[in-house]
Amino acid sequence: MRPSRPQAAAAALLLVVALWGASFVVVRAAVAAYPVVGFLFLRFVLGGAALMAIAYVRPSSRPEWRRVPRRSLAGVGAALTVGYVTQTLGLALGASAGVAATLTSLVVVLAPAWEWVMTGRAPDRRVVVSSALAIAGTILVCHAASPSISVGEVGQMAGIGLEIISAAAFALQVVLVGRLGQSLSATALGGAQLLMVAVLLMPVLPFAGGLPTPTPGVAGAMVFSALGASAFGFAVQAAAQKHLSTDAAAVVMATEPGFALVTAALVGEQQLGLLAGLGLALLLAGVAAQGGGLRERLEMLLGHARSRLNWRWREA
Repeated sequence: MRPSRPQAAAAALLLVVALWGASFVVVRAAVAAYPVVGFLFLRFVLGGAALMAIAYVRPSSRPEWRRVPRRSLAGVGAALTVGYVTQTLGLALGASAGVAATLTSLVVVLAPAWEWVMTGRAPDRRVVVSSALAIAGTILVCHAASPSISVGEVGQMAGIGLEIISAAAFALQVVLVGRLGQSLSATALGGAQLLMVAVLLMPVLPFAGGLPTPTPGVAGAMVFSALGASAFGFAVQAAAQKHLSTDAAAVVMATEPGFALVTAALVGEQQLGLLAGLGLALLLAGVAAQGGGLRERLEMLLGHARSRLNWRWREA
């Protein structure tokens, strides 16, 4: 049987989330040998240019800049810049890939907090419960991934602090993108965001190491993060979410820390254990609790699976 559109969309989004999770390990290795600001500048110039080229080639997604709210777009670019700079600096200072990915996944519960601040509408009990579960899971994963961190290890503690700031900035970006509505196609909006990050980073380049010639390994990391994790990721996410509800997409995206932890374990950066698995389960439960109709869908799927098992047992 052919998969339905929601199933195909979920599979495509899962592929993107896997790339995002793996990119934490790739970027962490690259910025150990290359200036952080220079790496981000080249990453977003390449990724943004690729998306904007696609947007202009396709008439259906060609940007119509006259209808775009300039302040909102500038705010999105600023939030994205803060998010990526603090995320990458946190990795460079010693935050492990698993910890960074787990903290970044708090976007799902921090976005409602930004909505509360900006609109004055307090989140309902479902959001509060999901936030508590996600935060508890995050603490467990961080402890499991970096159990030896102490207050005296200033670099790693600062890196973790920057990852928390990064999550807050990405959550704000999610809220601001939602407010832009249909002003731009998803491809053009993604390209504009990436190019705005590059523009905002440009004045800092001379004071942050410049743009030295990258080694082949660093260049490969740039291409992977620019075209794979950024350009391809933005485009597929936008396309997938046309066929997925917000809560279903959030559940898929909540698996990002798992991919980061597995990738880090495969390259020998850290070990996985029962505590990390429990933390990931709590984090996933927190994200799932935020979706209104998710429980009903899961119960329906479980009921369907139970009936199929009973039918096969009777046939046997």
